[in-house]
Amino acid sequence: MTSIFKKMPFKKMFFKKGIFKQGILTLGALVLSLTGTGCTSNKKETLKVWIYTSLYKDTISDIQPKLEKQFPGVEFSFYQAGSEEVASKVAAEQMAGEVQADLLISSDRFWYEDLARQGKLLSYRPIGSEAVPAFFKNSEGFYATVSHPVMVLAYNSEVITEADAPKSFKELTDAKWKAKLSTGSPLASGTSFTTVAFLQKAYGWDYFKALRKNDLIAEGGNSGVIRRLQSKERPVGLVLLENILRFQETDPRIKAVMPSDGVVIQSNVLSIVKKELSPEKKELVQKVADWMFAKEGQEAMVRSYMYASMPGYQPPKGAPTLAEVMKAAKPWTQEFLDETMQARESIKEEFSKIVF
Repeated sequence: MTSIFKKMPFKKMFFKKGIFKQGILTLGALVLSLTGTGCTSNKKETLKVWIYTSLYKDTISDIQPKLEKQFPGVEFSFYQAGSEEVASKVAAEQMAGEVQADLLISSDRFWYEDLARQGKLLSYRPIGSEAVPAFFKNSEGFYATVSHPVMVLAYNSEVITEADAPKSFKELTDAKWKAKLSTGSPLASGTSFTTVAFLQKAYGWDYFKALRKNDLIAEGGNSGVIRRLQSKERPVGLVLLENILRFQETDPRIKAVMPSDGVVIQSNVLSIVKKELSPEKKELVQKVADWMFAKEGQEAMVRSYMYASMPGYQPPKGAPTLAEVMKAAKPWTQEFLDETMQARESIKEEFSKIVF
């Protein structure tokens, strides 16, 4: 049988009959149907906001649905860990070339000051944050305090009476507190680091040598201190007031003492990571920051037994007013901030050598 391809050249045949042209169009349509159907869709891509934070898990559970309601169609994802773990994750991502986080909220203010000076944060002043006192925010708008934890003394009233309970940080060096005291580690907890920095400034490293002689346990974060208080393993602790207030109804044995030598006012700091964002995403992240300083965001902080950073809010349930606490607080100064920021690593190293 004689083949048609012997009677007519292949190329001539396809062009003559229009088959070649038709085949190309058909093939193109097929390729688009297999690989490019999404390109013709008008569906808008979901915006996603990543928040890295040391806020409590129940605080996140409280604010996440409210954020989703306020910003419909936006997906909010959280990385929750201690302040130092948050800092380590960001550092690792910086080394890899891109930080996933859009917003940072954690309690190591000195780390934020470091990031600001490295040019890693976006200068933005959230709406309303002008009411935050100047010494609780960056003068160039790189971060601001969104809520205040407060470091106090605590004791288990089944073991220690109110009359016998320690009244000051300084008193913890007394031999009567040997093998009775625990605190968080400044290597894991931003609030513990801030407390160590203030106490070292006030009393020097001899203070921590005396605590070590008293068999101080410094491990983990504030939740570990609470567990040791409740189990009576260590009936005295340095711990955040909010951790005590959370148990005021379920475990009233754990009592707070406002130390006579000054509570340590902490800062849960909020900042925006400086990175390439679309105008739409940048505006969204800024509006989320605004929300944190507005009524819903500040009320969520108070529900977590922290003090609102904005004026006009009631103190957490069972707590004195922030004004009362401030009167007895160790003062924040620019000098202290600068000195501590520069000495962050050496403070951690010296603490480790003495206590661990």
